[in-house]
Amino acid sequence: MRITLNRKAVLCLVLALFTVLAIPVARAQQSHNLGKRARKIEKKLAKLRAGSYVDIDLRNGSESLGALGSRTDATFQITDADNNKSETFAYNDVARVRKGTAYIGQGSEPGHHSLHLVPLIIGAAAVAAGVATYEALR
Repeated sequence: MRITLNRKAVLCLVLALFTVLAIPVARAQQSHNLGKRARKIEKKLAKLRAGSYVDIDLRNGSESLGALGSRTDATFQITDADNNKSETFAYNDVARVRKGTAYIGQGSEPGHHSLHLVPLIIGAAAVAAGVATYEALR
């Protein structure tokens, strides 16, 4: 029993074999050698627009707050909110990313709004002084 194959069939088989072998290579190049956490950070940052404020916790324990800049395969940039300098971070160096709110300066974080109480206290003191004056004159 003799099997004969024509050139067209052999060529199709060879092309199919090369296509199947090339798929894992393409996927390996696409992952950019990032770990699971780094890919998660990359996906989270990809959902945010450039200029969005982000709060970055790094794996070495430090923290950075600023506006998101450009992103590459392995790194991203943030313009620091305090000194307006651009900093580049690798996805592998980041522990956590949170979307921030507009950062005005030091003391503008949530929970640090004691300055909003000052007008309220002054107003209450003015009302108390007015009531005391009214009672004294009556």
